[in-house]
Amino acid sequence: MFRFLEEEMKKIISAVLLVGMLGAAGCPDVRSPDVTRYDHPLSYDQALKAKDIDFPLPSSCSNVCYAMYADWQAYTRMVRFEAPVTDCVAHIDVALKWDDRMYHRTNSYTRTRVQRVPAVSAGWLKSAKWFDPDKITDGIYVGPSGSHVPEIWVDLTKGVFYFIESD
Repeated sequence: MFRFLEEEMKKIISAVLLVGMLGAAGCPDVRSPDVTRYDHPLSYDQALKAKDIDFPLPSSCSNVCYAMYADWQAYTRMVRFEAPVTDCVAHIDVALKWDDRMYHRTNSYTRTRVQRVPAVSAGWLKSAKWFDPDKITDGIYVGPSGSHVPEIWVDLTKGVFYFIESD
């Protein structure tokens, strides 16, 4: 009887180890990433009605594009919208407070004037043509680049707000 139990325990342990190794290796058959994309611009009202857009938006915005990739602890969130320049600049603080509240932290970020922005990686998402802060010739940049830290650019010429966070 003990030999039977010993054999059954070996089978159970082997199965548990196999599932654990497949999960740790990121086997796509174990779990698929969640991807949300709005690559065609939405109006403010359309973006509000989209239940899977999780980002605060100013009521004056238009041409909203949004993408979110989530897979276990890896994620990337990208947002772009157009609004009057004053609203874009004011929205920096709104977005940072929202982000800090969501992650239960309080950070301060330096605002830097920029005339040139290098190409920005789309993180875990495939590139999105609409996320183009590298076209800014006069803008504001907020946030250090890094893991799990929001970055924001505002195009002061065109009134475009960009947000990205990745981990």
